[in-house]
Amino acid sequence: MIECAGKLSNGLYIRAITLYDDRVSFEVYASRLFDADELRTLQLHDSVGTEYERIDPDQVIEGQASILFRPALPSGANLQLSQPGWGLRSIVL
Repeated sequence: MIECAGKLSNGLYIRAITLYDDRVSFEVYASRLFDADELRTLQLHDSVGTEYERIDPDQVIEGQASILFRPALPSGANLQLSQPGWGLRSIVL
């Protein structure tokens, strides 16, 4: 788990990034309701071109939540979580 803190967008804050063998999890806090349409444009990219799929794309979040993508992040790759208007980049993991 990589603990972090920061604002991703209006009302959405990152708490941690957890790397599993089969997925990447972004632990977030949503200070307001985020419906599926607002989260649908959320994308994960990495420096080696892996194609990620969001798990549960119809998810609605408010309060503490996890936003999940699969597959796992390849070793040594940088990741970028983004939506139109903002982006979060990592260092090499």
